[in-house]
Amino acid sequence: MWHRHAFASRRLAPALVAATLLLAGDIAPVYAGAPYCSLRDPSHQIYDMYPTATGYRSVVREIDNETQVAVDKKIPFSLLKGELGQHTLYVPVDSGDPLGYIQIRSELTEWGLAEIVWALNIEREVVDFRFQRCRGQACKSVLEKGLQEMLEGLDQAALIALLDDQGQLPESLTETMNEDERMLASVVTRSAIKVIAVIESGWSTTVRELAQNNPDP
Repeated sequence: MWHRHAFASRRLAPALVAATLLLAGDIAPVYAGAPYCSLRDPSHQIYDMYPTATGYRSVVREIDNETQVAVDKKIPFSLLKGELGQHTLYVPVDSGDPLGYIQIRSELTEWGLAEIVWALNIEREVVDFRFQRCRGQACKSVLEKGLQEMLEGLDQAALIALLDDQGQLPESLTETMNEDERMLASVVTRSAIKVIAVIESGWSTTVRELAQNNPDP
């Protein structure tokens, strides 16, 4: 069921939505050991990535073994076992109309775990992404060298097509990047592929619901 948020002013939206998520957090406890990535300051990040949003919905689901099998069929590499557990999908809305999806994923890099916030449209194409947590100079420089622009607007099939047989971005696409940047850019691209597959498999009911509520199918 959709919970529509109508705000008299944008200034009231962050506080009200944050309170809603706090209540939701009491209902859905985190599984021990699960890589539950919390979206820091969601009322800021969601409105920043979707500036026309007037509210958002959060849907918590468990990524279990059955979901993992379904995801593995969609992508050319496997989910890590540590990626099982509960995760949250955010759906920004504009006066009740769904705008897309936001989800955060943890990815293992050469420099530790990186937390990547993904924004997708209703068709599960990349709208934007940002690092919530990332170590190393490459986290900044890879953005300066156009990784966001490279991935923007791509769906799962187009993202997979970017990678070579080893799951890496070829030098033809990363000729301005050094080795660290190229490795991180490949991790980010694989993360985009995974997040689309996870949303479609773990939140299939929500995906169908959004398609029905999308004013511009």
